[in-house]
Amino acid sequence: MRTLCVGDIHGNYKALVQVLERSKFDMKKDRLISLGDIFDGHSRAPECMDLLMKAKNFIWVLGNHDEFVRRWFRGEWNKDPVGEERWLKKGGLITKETYQKNGKLQKKLIKKHAELLDKAVLYYIDKKNRLYIHAGIDWKYPVDKQPHEKNYYTGRDTWRVVAPKLEKAGKKFPYKTVFIGHTHTELDYPDCKPVKMANLWNLDQGAGWEGKLTIMDVDTFKYWQSS
Repeated sequence: MRTLCVGDIHGNYKALVQVLERSKFDMKKDRLISLGDIFDGHSRAPECMDLLMKAKNFIWVLGNHDEFVRRWFRGEWNKDPVGEERWLKKGGLITKETYQKNGKLQKKLIKKHAELLDKAVLYYIDKKNRLYIHAGIDWKYPVDKQPHEKNYYTGRDTWRVVAPKLEKAGKKFPYKTVFIGHTHTELDYPDCKPVKMANLWNLDQGAGWEGKLTIMDVDTFKYWQSS
């Protein structure tokens, strides 16, 4: 069984289909780890969800946009209209529209996808001590004892501050490898290739915007990208 890790999808169904095909991902035998942010951005998140649900061995690491959608699925935005407005401006409006048909919410589809979303984890560590996380953590604390849940899916210091310092000092994170998304790299690295600092890989190459979607074999570091 291969283990493949995919970066931020953001509703980009065509890109998801491409990377699964190009990597020859086996829905029955291989394992797929999503680094989160399946929703918000492009207009085909429900189709992405249906496709990912076909993978027998699927692990979903929660992203900030996934958390936004989970709050909507649960009706929690009713208590935070200001927060909902911010979400709608960051891609949430597109996501809400995709779950409507003829002006009505597709409640059965939402229920099915909400059940999968509720199984998303804040982080994942495999048997080879590789850490998969959406944004990063506060490295002053152990990964399982973060003072705030949002550290896992909103912070950018792991990529922008900690990783560069470790790279410069010739040091590594305390895991065999770390895989993250969240901070898309195509603006700073126009070649749109996955970026490595120390022993950390950033697999968000901007598929939600004008970049590419990346999927990587975590054992060989071979990767495939959308057009």
